[in-house]
Amino acid sequence: MSSTTQTEHSFSEAPSRFNNFFRFIAYVGPYKWDIVAATLGGIVKFTLPLFIPQITRYLLDDVFLNPALNTDQKLAQLLLNVGGLILAFVFIWSPFTYFRHYLASRASYHAVFDLRVELYYRILRMSASFFDRNMSGSIVSRLIGDIELAQNLVGSALTDTWMDFIALAAIIFFLLQIDVTVTLSALVTFPLYLYFFRKSQSNIRVSSLRVQEEIAAMSGHVQERIAGNRVVHAFTQEKTEENSFLRDSQSLFSTTMWRAYLQSMNITTTGVLTQIAPLIVLLYGGTRVVSGQLTVGELVAVTMYLTPLYTPMQRFAQLNLVFANSMAAVDRVFEIMDEKPEIRDRPGAAVLNDVVGTVEFEHVGFAYPQATIAEPGPVLRNISFVVEPGERVALVGHSGSGKSTVVSLIPRFYDVDQGRVLIDGQDVRDITVNSLRRNVGMVLQNPILFSGSILDNIRYGRPDATMADVVEACKAANAYDFISKLPKQFDSEVGEGGNFLSGGQKQRVTIARAFLKNPKILILDEATSALDSVSERLVQQALERLMQGRTTFIIAHRLSTIENADRIFVLEQGRVVESGTHDELLGHTGVYHKLYS
Repeated sequence: MSSTTQTEHSFSEAPSRFNNFFRFIAYVGPYKWDIVAATLGGIVKFTLPLFIPQITRYLLDDVFLNPALNTDQKLAQLLLNVGGLILAFVFIWSPFTYFRHYLASRASYHAVFDLRVELYYRILRMSASFFDRNMSGSIVSRLIGDIELAQNLVGSALTDTWMDFIALAAIIFFLLQIDVTVTLSALVTFPLYLYFFRKSQSNIRVSSLRVQEEIAAMSGHVQERIAGNRVVHAFTQEKTEENSFLRDSQSLFSTTMWRAYLQSMNITTTGVLTQIAPLIVLLYGGTRVVSGQLTVGELVAVTMYLTPLYTPMQRFAQLNLVFANSMAAVDRVFEIMDEKPEIRDRPGAAVLNDVVGTVEFEHVGFAYPQATIAEPGPVLRNISFVVEPGERVALVGHSGSGKSTVVSLIPRFYDVDQGRVLIDGQDVRDITVNSLRRNVGMVLQNPILFSGSILDNIRYGRPDATMADVVEACKAANAYDFISKLPKQFDSEVGEGGNFLSGGQKQRVTIARAFLKNPKILILDEATSALDSVSERLVQQALERLMQGRTTFIIAHRLSTIENADRIFVLEQGRVVESGTHDELLGHTGVYHKLYS
């Protein structure tokens, strides 16, 4: 489904929009007293200045234009009133303004903190298919950028809105006390304002969501290219990537300019209406002054009220933009929050303890949740085999035959479509995900390390491991010698993705991590294919130690690495077409014989 279709569909569901707003507000609930205090502070901040026109009216009508008072009396009265006004602002307005901003910010930061932590929690527990469908840059965009935009809702929707409504009501009250007809003339543009406000709101929100979706897509593409910069350089595709980024940027620019057009029209329309109102009041009020139905001070006071009267209206226009941007972000955040992981514990799932290591595939069929061009149909078809505890099993076959898919079903990265995968006789779907994966270790072709120290990476699967356990694991993995020669040894930084280490060093660190985890079931997926001969020898020695006493699945294109396997399963088009030892399979001219030859 295209992003445009998704956008139009999402905005056709008003109840969902409404619900998402209140779902977000629920995160502010624990900090409601901060919001209440900030709102009260804002009421004082916005209503206290509303007495200035009344004081101005009093000074004009009862002091300066009052013939009964002499010059000295007028000056004394002026100083008294002005001095009182300054003191009121210093001792009342200033602290209320400070606490209004501080408490509103504190509530919004707390709410966003809670939402971001929960969203990250949900993302980490998503199934593999979620990450297949979504680029990492797009996910990060929602976690950081969208939640940052959502934060604006707290200050705007929960404090400014109420303060503006209260200030508006107070201004209308003061105006009505002065003159009803002049007040009505000041409000004559209100209906037009409300009409344009409602008309522009949905369009601005749709455009805001499209902008954020394009930013997320661009983030994903850029992150991919930055991570794969060596491939870009090796194939001299800098110009191609520049052009691709330029096209994405131009598309984003066009969408952003459309949003800017809508926002500018909204602000311009509001501005025109707010500028017309003072002229109407001045013309009408002037005629009432001439006819003696209104004093000069009252007309000046009404004119002074026009700015605070239409300021909330202008802020409502701005709020329209903030609300549109923020709600588009909130919708995108809750889109992830509402997605249910496909892989989750069944009710009453058992904890996998005291694992022996028997792994059985029973008539397993599988197709990826969303078929791709590379995998248009079923990937595995009626796979059945039993691997005994401590047995070493090799999976071989052409690329795309289903080898990696088979091993990904053991730790339940995906669930089977037909049949069962069993460990020690238990269906993996009846086992808690955490206990299942605690007993499965993996060493991959491309070793994955996280920025931080070597020690942090080795302890990743077992944070409470002692230093003695870490050293023992590193020695078994042939990693201790190179680590001990580093300036900071175990505290040495590995860099992003382990870039400060060589390929062989990274692989030995991941093997040490697997040793420390001490799983009963081990998966080796092309663990030595990307190494030079020296590194491969060291890694192969480490893997030999790691496989001791563990049920092991080995995937390799180098057939020399699997000759010593207890059994070899040959896969072709998602089926096991041959099985046996190396010598048995070479004894007849089948698929394995052709691969080996």
